[in-house]
Parts: sequence; C-alpha cells; structure tokens
Amino acid sequence: MANGVWHEELQQVLALDKDDLGLPRASRHLVPDLIDALLRPIAERDRFLLQCVESQAGRMCKAEQNGVQSRFMYVRKHRGPDGLVRLRAAHLPTSHEMTPEESDRHKAMKEFVARTCDAAGIRYDVEKATKFRTARPDVTVIGDGGLNLGCEAQYYNASSGTVLRRSRAHASAGLTANWITDNDKFHLVDRANWMLTRPATWRQISNATDLPLMGGYRVLVEWTCTAAAERPCPDGLAKTGCGRVHLQWDTPRRLDDEGTGWTGGAGNTRGVTVGQTLIGAATGTVVPLFIPSQRSPRAGTYMWVPAQDRATWSGYRPIDEPPAEGVVEPGDAIHFSGEEAELSCRFGEEKWTPSAPLPRRGLAQLSITVDRPQPPVHPAAAELAPHGVPLVLRRPQPGEGETGALRRDQTAQPTAPPLGAEPPQPVSAPTAEVRQAPQDAPGTGAPKDEPDSNTRIVSVMAETSFPSDLLAARTRLNQATAELSALLRSLPWSVEPLEGWPGIEHPHTGEVTGGREPSPGWTNEQKASVARLRRECLELSATVTTHSYWDAFQGEDVVKERMRLKAAASRPETTMTTAGLSPAA
Repeated sequence: MANGVWHEELQQVLALDKDDLGLPRASRHLVPDLIDALLRPIAERDRFLLQCVESQAGRMCKAEQNGVQSRFMYVRKHRGPDGLVRLRAAHLPTSHEMTPEESDRHKAMKEFVARTCDAAGIRYDVEKATKFRTARPDVTVIGDGGLNLGCEAQYYNASSGTVLRRSRAHASAGLTANWITDNDKFHLVDRANWMLTRPATWRQISNATDLPLMGGYRVLVEWTCTAAAERPCPDGLAKTGCGRVHLQWDTPRRLDDEGTGWTGGAGNTRGVTVGQTLIGAATGTVVPLFIPSQRSPRAGTYMWVPAQDRATWSGYRPIDEPPAEGVVEPGDAIHFSGEEAELSCRFGEEKWTPSAPLPRRGLAQLSITVDRPQPPVHPAAAELAPHGVPLVLRRPQPGEGETGALRRDQTAQPTAPPLGAEPPQPVSAPTAEVRQAPQDAPGTGAPKDEPDSNTRIVSVMAETSFPSDLLAARTRLNQATAELSALLRSLPWSVEPLEGWPGIEHPHTGEVTGGREPSPGWTNEQKASVARLRRECLELSATVTTHSYWDAFQGEDVVKERMRLKAAASRPETTMTTAGLSPAA
C-alpha cells in the first residue's frame, strides 16, 4: 500500500497523509468531495482514474511487472497496527476470471434454483436486469405471497464492498438478496442473507433433487428450565433448573435426537434443504431475521427462520432492521499524519504488519431468558365477605409478580363500609343495566343479551389493573396497525402512476412470466387515508410509551408490565372495541 497515488484527471500526485491531499490552496475546498469520490466502488468510477506514481514517469511499476496486479489503483480506509484509520492506495488486481470449475458450478446452481422454482410453480427470471437496471441477479425468484429474492451463486470470495453494494442494489429494486455458497469464510457471510451448502461439483449439483442446507438457517428452541429438561440451564443451575423459560436460535442439525426438536406442520427442520427454504421464502413461511451484534451496531447475524418462530421472538424482543452501511463509528475517523507522498512504487518491498484487531462480525445474542406469563387470578363474583361486602383486592405494587396475583401466604381482606353507612349491595352481571350499542340493535344479527363492546373493554380493564386510557390506546394501536397493513396491501403497487412492462413468454410452454400491469397510482383519498393511519399509529405509540403509568416501575419490571399490556390488548375482549375507540375519519 502507498500513501500517494496519481490522479489522471487532476494530473498530479495526491498525498493521502495530508488533510488537503496536497492540492493548491485555491482547490482545498474540494477536498471532502474528492475523498468521497476516491472511496467510491470501482464499478461507479473510471477504472483507469487512479494509477501508480511510477506511471507519471512513463515507467512500468513493480506490481505490473509481477503480472498479478495492475498499475491501476484504488483508495480505501486502512486501520494500522496503532488502531488509526488512514487513506491508503493499493493496486487493483487483474480482472477476476472464473476458473472452468467455478463457471460450471455457477451455471449448475442457477439451473438448480430455476429447476426448484419450476417444480413448485413459482415464477423466476434468469440473468434478468431489474426495471431500472440497478441490479442483475443470477436468478430472480418472484414471490407468491412471500418475498421477491435476488439469488446469487458465489464460488469465489468477492470483496465485502462488492457484497454490500450488490445487496443494496437488490434492495433498491425490491428484492431480498440471498447469497448461495459452499464456503463459510467468504465475506458474504453475515453481510446479507446467505445459504451454505456442502462442497459439490457441478455434476452433483445438476443431478441433485435438492441440496442440504448447512448454514444461514436457524430455528427457535423454547424450553422450560427444570432439572428434567434435556438442555442444560444457561445460567449454570443444571441440578435444579432456574424455572424460567429459555429461547435460543439454534441450527437444525443440533436438534437431532432431541425431544424438544421442532417438528411442526411445515416439516422437520432436521432435514432442511436449500430448495425448501427458497420455496418457503417465496411463499411466506420462511422469513429473514437480523439480530444486531452486542459490540458493533453495524454488524450482526443474518439468518432465515420460520415465520412462526420470528413471530414468537418478536413477542419478547423488537425486530431490528439491518443497518445502513457507511455509518461512521467512533474510531473510524480518518487520521492525517502530514507526511509527504512517496514518488516511487514500493510494491513487494513492504514488510507485512497486521492491522489492529477488529470485533468479529455476527456476534449477536441468539438466546434470551424470560418469565413464562401466568394467567391472572380473579376472585369469583359470588365470593362475598361477611355482611354481603364484596371482596376488594388492592392494586398490585411493582415487584409483586408477573400478574399481580396474591401470594399463597396472603388472604384477601374485605373493605369495610364507613361507620354508620349501609353495606353496599353486590350487583350481579345479569341484572346490571347494559346500554345497547348500535351494532347490537335488533336486525343486525348480534345477540341481544350480549353486552356491548364498551362494557367488555371496561371489564377487561378492571381485570388487568391497567389505566383505562392506556389499555384503550394500546388496543387502538393494534387495530390501527392492522388497518394500515390491510390498506397498503389493497393499494396499487406504486404511489404515482407508472407504466407496466410485458412479461417473457416461455419458449416451450408459452406461459408468460414476469411483467407487471400499469399502476394507476394512489388517489388523493387513498393518500390521505394512509397518512391519517400512519399519523394515528405514531401518536398512539407516543401515548403508550410516555404514559405516567410506567413511572411506578423500574428495571425489568417495566419490561414485564409492557408485556402484560401487550397481552391484555390482544385479547379477544379488547379487540372488539373498535367502534368506541376509532377516531373520526
């Protein structure tokens, strides 16, 4: 690597160790834009823009003489042994050409993906550019109720920048990048969703009905930690167990011969294959999941998981979106030492010095420990204290338990009436006057003797001990989110009017695949409805999050109460209250 590089357009040597890059004083205001241009991927600039400093003297540089590298260069950030990041220029390799074996395996894997889609009746395109030509996946799988995939068969180690750039290009075209390889050391691992297969020749791939999936896919294992559990307690209480519930993302192969293995209706995960996972992602039974690393916000674990397992995990942990690359972390700022640029090629003369160690990517917490929610204990309406006084239980205090129920050594204390006052008479549910809601009026098909939705929500609020406005806001938030999702699914595929494009006719079957009908765009009323629901969801989220009810809790008690509120708001009694809670349109 060198601290100087020849810029063909500027016709001068750039000193990469100087904060002004050695430019004249009148041009120093261009330095920030010039640094951004230097760090662009090779695919986005002229390959011949930067050259070795030897080229300015008309001599052949040592890298070109070597035959492996070229005289053209690129600039990248390099972290030295001292941990500081500097700009350094390195020689570009000669263009990579696939070996015959790589090329044959690449073709065989593309045919395998296409063959799998054919057998499942899923549409696909091979080597077809996206609409705006931002990407050209090896195989584009068109989802049928699931995701649209941009599958890439990769049998040589592409640079991390190439993987990230192509994955972003897929995402901009509405595709989920999916890299298929047989080497878990490649840069594509945990930089995008990936699938790992066993090493195989092109002939084995061509003749295979399906291929076992060795990495990139996990299932959620959930077990109660007891002394009789097959799995040991992660907290070290192996003899007695901690009594709590553990959830862990595990590889399917580790579930062999284990009673807690996942054998649901979607199949046995011990035999997960590439084809099954591709079909599941296209149909919606398999979904991507990103879990951020505990050390770096830019890193994490990418994996394919069953949709029902992702839903279970989301009940305990929020689902994070993959980070946007290019975020500058502390310690990533460029350091300029002020040294002059070297004017000769030092290729082959430098002694190798290791860079400062960086945290490994993908080190995310794949297991959590939670308390299993217990059903609330409610006294029966007929259980009355002496003199006909109803039992009144005090409101649970923070830290008393997950459900706020009485302890075994506690007894319910009756609330005595004031001295001289008549004991209150219990009101039974059948004799209580119930206001008839409009939806329960005769002729609507609703039962006449069933309480209206407002009565039901009041009863649920009383049972759950949450403030009525908090539970109502959380319930409406659930419904508003569902309404927004349903509305977006029913709208045209583009907000503004766009022309469609024709599909491709199959040469043998005549079936037309791909293509899309013209989109009329959204009407002003539809745009207003989407904006209203999004605004309502935002306001309700703020109301629930900032409610004064949470001030009485600290630490993990806050999490427990929030989970109780989420469970209470999703109960059938609360989901039937939309008529009284929906704001005016």
